[in-house]
Amino acid sequence: MAMQKKSLGNSDLKVPALCVGCWQFNDNQMDGSKTWSGQSFETSQSIVNQALELGLNFFDTAEAYLNSEDVLGRILEGRRSTAVLASKFGYGAHKKTDYTAVDVERSLTDTLQRLRTDYLDLYQIHWPPVVGENASEVVNELERQKSLGRIRYYGVSNFGRRNLEAFLAAGGKPISNQICYNLLSRGCEFEILPYCVEKNISILPYSPLQQGLLSGKYLQTADVPEGRRRTRHFHSSSTELSRHGQSGCEKELFEAISGIKALCETEKIKMSSTALAWLLRQPQVSSVVVGAASSDQILANTELPYISDDLDTRLKKISEPLKESLGSNCDFWGETSRVF
Repeated sequence: MAMQKKSLGNSDLKVPALCVGCWQFNDNQMDGSKTWSGQSFETSQSIVNQALELGLNFFDTAEAYLNSEDVLGRILEGRRSTAVLASKFGYGAHKKTDYTAVDVERSLTDTLQRLRTDYLDLYQIHWPPVVGENASEVVNELERQKSLGRIRYYGVSNFGRRNLEAFLAAGGKPISNQICYNLLSRGCEFEILPYCVEKNISILPYSPLQQGLLSGKYLQTADVPEGRRRTRHFHSSSTELSRHGQSGCEKELFEAISGIKALCETEKIKMSSTALAWLLRQPQVSSVVVGAASSDQILANTELPYISDDLDTRLKKISEPLKESLGSNCDFWGETSRVF
């Protein structure tokens, strides 16, 4: 698939259809006993090199992602101009809410140093509580940083409709909203997606495979690694890591997974690639944030099937009962600090 580029919002910032998520760039510092294993610098470097060769020059990280910014900065040193860099502030080393202008500037300065650059293409607010009651102050500081050339544009992440309305009312001009969105997590379609269409705010879906569930490898709860059972898809007793206290919707979840898998087998298309291609045809989706454990996975992610109107309809029909069970709340972790 040719990686055609789209603009984010109404900006002149053009990005490829796939964005390389760098959460796993951790220099083997991650305990993967319950989720994913750590990733070496060499593996991260090979992923970036392969992505650039394929024209996937959009990279997303955050100050909260262990030492991801530092790893990415080291990899891109000397070739910063080849990349579109996005990062986020909030819930990093300073671990607070209601950021002031001073907090924003401090986070940005630290991020630029770690990434070994003097500007970001996209700077995102990681969670709504980071803004808290200081929306106007945060907006003014982001606009000031734009005027200084330290950021080209800014966006938000995990913002629900009411969060977006408040941010825009404070004068905010976000060009994107990075949210969890995939065939098994469609809550944004109730309110967030229509509002972003109305305001021309691009959607950047993360977790496009719902932490591997859309790979087709997991067909029952017991198969799923414990750390990936923390979401509201699963009963809160499924793992001690769960915080949502709800009964989950495992029946609907695995019926959807089995249905999507069977449809993909009938159509002779790869399930994970289908999930990515489906997202790219949804309204306001400009680029999909994908992680990778190897350079081969980056290459595989570019081999996307064509999704016809009929196939789109059938995929949605299969996952509709799960969508209705989860409802419009996109906070799949159920943590009270994450408000939609």
